[in-house]
Amino acid sequence: MNVTEKIVWAAGGLAFLGGAVGLVQRAQSGHTVAAYGSYVPWGLWVGLYTVLVGMSAGAFLLAAVSLGFGVERLQGLARPALLIALATFVGGMLAIWLDLGRPLRAGRLFVATNFTSMMGWMAWANVAYAAVLLLLLWQAVWLGRTRPGVVRTLGLLGVLLVVVFSGTEGAVFGVVGARAFWNSGLTPLKFLIEAALSGVALVTCFSILFGVLEAPLVQTMRRTILGLLLAAILVEFAELSIGYYTAIPAYAASQALVFSGPFWWVFWLVHVAAGVAAPLGLLILAGRRRWGLALATGLIAVTALSAKLNLVIAAQAVPAFEELRIAYTGPGLTVAYFPTAVEFLTALWIVGVVALFAVAGHHVLPLRLGARSAGGPA
Repeated sequence: MNVTEKIVWAAGGLAFLGGAVGLVQRAQSGHTVAAYGSYVPWGLWVGLYTVLVGMSAGAFLLAAVSLGFGVERLQGLARPALLIALATFVGGMLAIWLDLGRPLRAGRLFVATNFTSMMGWMAWANVAYAAVLLLLLWQAVWLGRTRPGVVRTLGLLGVLLVVVFSGTEGAVFGVVGARAFWNSGLTPLKFLIEAALSGVALVTCFSILFGVLEAPLVQTMRRTILGLLLAAILVEFAELSIGYYTAIPAYAASQALVFSGPFWWVFWLVHVAAGVAAPLGLLILAGRRRWGLALATGLIAVTALSAKLNLVIAAQAVPAFEELRIAYTGPGLTVAYFPTAVEFLTALWIVGVVALFAVAGHHVLPLRLGARSAGGPA
């Protein structure tokens, strides 16, 4: 076990144990320990959910493209990509499950699906995505790719499914006409590009830190991530600039909160400076070196949550009509939102689960792969 693995084990363990305090309080007190309410019902956990499932989709896309289209050069990243895809998907499902008012009733999303609701389609897209992810992980990693035809078919299906899966996640926000900051045809596309960027970046960073990324792939991944980052910048600029130009009151109010509100620094310092400008500079100037690529991709992955929180919260922080701010007052009847300590701790616990899942899988899967490859399928 190298130094990096020890650090991840230690950091993941501390996050898991420390965050468990928040998890226990969430289980005991329900949503009373959270800062969201009737006007702002989605907060930190929903933002974390969108980031983690996006990363999962992006990581899975990398594996699906390499296996489905037979891109030999990328196939060395298929195993870590599938591992990251599963770890982040588990974390995302935990985040949204804990956000539900009645988590034990989550099954009703499937037994009583309303197919006129985009959220109903999203629920089934999650199931389809999880099924293909697990099948591909089993075939390509656990069995050591002993059935190349099956792996190829699952990979091709996975490419299509990632587009549907990420697009549906974005459409859940994009179709909400009552929230001008969400309501856009670009929202599903934005979710898809950001998912590909954050997922591929996380796999690349993980592969460098754990010694999986081979030297010939450094330049390939640098160019891939640079292209995805430029695409994400283009889509975000198009969306924000058009919104600024049209100056629709509700959109302008949400945009003003993002640009110059109490948490302006989340957009300008975390998202723009640390999540866009710094990685862009590193990819151009030092991306050919492992440390430069690792730092750039790490920054992209770590700061990904800032963009989603700005999207999720800023739209809800603008009341449907101005008088709503003073019409009713009381706990939960406010458009102001900042996560409580319990929300932060629970989110930390989820991140700890993802980290421990990934590093444990890094140890378990190579052993199984070697055993299967040596003796054939069981």
